[in-house]
Amino acid sequence: MRLIEKTWLNILYFILTICLLAWNDMRKPVLLIVILLCSIPQLYSQDNGFVAAYDSMHQRVSVWYAFGEWKAVDWNALNSRVRPKIANAGLASDTNAFYLALKEYVASIPDGHVSMRGAGWDRHKAFARYQQIGGSYGFALIGLDDGRVVARLVNPGSPSALAGMTFGAEILEVNDHPVNLALDTVSVFWAEANPATLECKRLNQFRFIGRAPVGKTMKVKFLNRGAAGPLTAVLTAVDDNYTTFDQTSLLPIDPGPTISYSILQPGGYGYIKLTSEPGDSAAMAQAYTSFRKAVDSFISAGTRGLILDMRINTGGEDLLSAALAGFFTTDTTLYEYRSFYNPGTGQFDIWPLPLPHFNSQTLGTYINPKYPNGAQYTEPQGIYFSKPVMIMVSPRNISSGEGIPMAVRRLPKNHVVSFYGSNGSFGMIENWSYHYLYLPPNDLYFRYPVGRSLDKNMKIQVDSDSTIQGGIQPDIRVPLNDTTLDQLYIDSIDVELKYAIGKLSSILGVKEDGDGLNLNILDPVYPNPVGSSATIQYHLEEASPVILKVYDAYGKLVTTLVNETRQAGDYRVRWNTGNLHPGVYLYRIQTVGQSFTRKCVVL
Repeated sequence: MRLIEKTWLNILYFILTICLLAWNDMRKPVLLIVILLCSIPQLYSQDNGFVAAYDSMHQRVSVWYAFGEWKAVDWNALNSRVRPKIANAGLASDTNAFYLALKEYVASIPDGHVSMRGAGWDRHKAFARYQQIGGSYGFALIGLDDGRVVARLVNPGSPSALAGMTFGAEILEVNDHPVNLALDTVSVFWAEANPATLECKRLNQFRFIGRAPVGKTMKVKFLNRGAAGPLTAVLTAVDDNYTTFDQTSLLPIDPGPTISYSILQPGGYGYIKLTSEPGDSAAMAQAYTSFRKAVDSFISAGTRGLILDMRINTGGEDLLSAALAGFFTTDTTLYEYRSFYNPGTGQFDIWPLPLPHFNSQTLGTYINPKYPNGAQYTEPQGIYFSKPVMIMVSPRNISSGEGIPMAVRRLPKNHVVSFYGSNGSFGMIENWSYHYLYLPPNDLYFRYPVGRSLDKNMKIQVDSDSTIQGGIQPDIRVPLNDTTLDQLYIDSIDVELKYAIGKLSSILGVKEDGDGLNLNILDPVYPNPVGSSATIQYHLEEASPVILKVYDAYGKLVTTLVNETRQAGDYRVRWNTGNLHPGVYLYRIQTVGQSFTRKCVVL
């Protein structure tokens, strides 16, 4: 329901009142003046309707939002902080300030589903965002398993690059504070989706520490790879057209086809990538059919295991997620109970009607009268994949997309294998729950979950709690170290997939390196540090095309040492460094099914 701004109604009422009095009694000019003087303050007290719109929103959301108590949201404190800013924005007729105050309200709730939307307000969002993070120092960070915080991104020509920072540099201090203390103070206000977990918040802080208002300075102390000692530089943020912001996005942007699948070689394992669980009936039927076809083909081919890639998944329809999980079980099991706010009881109650389930025969939905009201079940789907399943998730896996990993990993022999956990935002969004402050063409609405997913004990599942912990957490964490860092950002290797394959092979007793990567293919360069020349040795277990290249710390190609097909055996290559500048260099070998990188220092 739209809230009509009261200001214009009051103005109209004021004018009509004056005209009526003047018409009825022209002999009372003094009274008219008194009414005029008394009405002017009343007109301005309406503050453009901002407060009325905000108050209505706050009163609704603070009651109907599904996780206020679960996340220990202090609604009174939040309102006390934001409402004065709304009032001031109204009195100043400052629409930008009004939007910014609403954004503060939204950003204070750790839930990836909570957002403020409205195409009519995009210009206000753009203006406010540019004022706060329109500038860039040109770098972004990542945390390694050993506690170091290093540069995962240093853009050429950026302030950080011009100051001598290179890829992989360890960041020691920011503005004379240890880097981790500095990170604790970094705002994630402009994250594309509110971080729902502490892990996701830290990942955004790794991004936003490199952004600031244009012209702002940062003092940073860093240690480049192989350097004798640290460097200290003062960087000035420049407008990079949000380059580092886009390069490090945690949103599931452009996830690709809903379902893609293949049999991976070597190894012969099945692979399914699922990017959403569409709610449209035709799209749902198509997604289900494609998933079923994939599983059936793996069973027919005798694959010994499956990689289920859920890392980029926008979510969608829970009944489809429950159905797809049914390909991995022979038992009917509870997927969830759904509860919603009941204004009659003033609490969150189980949905009072039966929930539809997916019908594998008609590719539509049906109601099973035997199921309790508000209960969603995972049902066997007629074909059963009984082999181990390795599931990959990430913070870009959100909402209904978190349901399949939740259900599948409960089953024996299955594991979640990833760097990070899922988003931790599993609540139910309903169109009827959107709270509109203004309708089109100046539409602005608050979008938030009104439904909870409960387990068999009637406890909220997956959504992060008051400690900001939640989501689907991996029981097998992929290592983050210098080697995997290079493979990720220099070689563009899918390290998580390689690791999942390795773990699957280990479970099945197949002889293969534990992380799915042949680390013995390329030896460390000798000598290291390198002078005018060095020797690089590599090993081939079978005949293969071989490409051996050297890159600088920014990923720019320096030289190609080998580019030909060679037989199995051990090989040595002489590398003459010539007039290379001193610094860190990376040398990478590529063969059939393998790519591996090592680093060295040139004196």
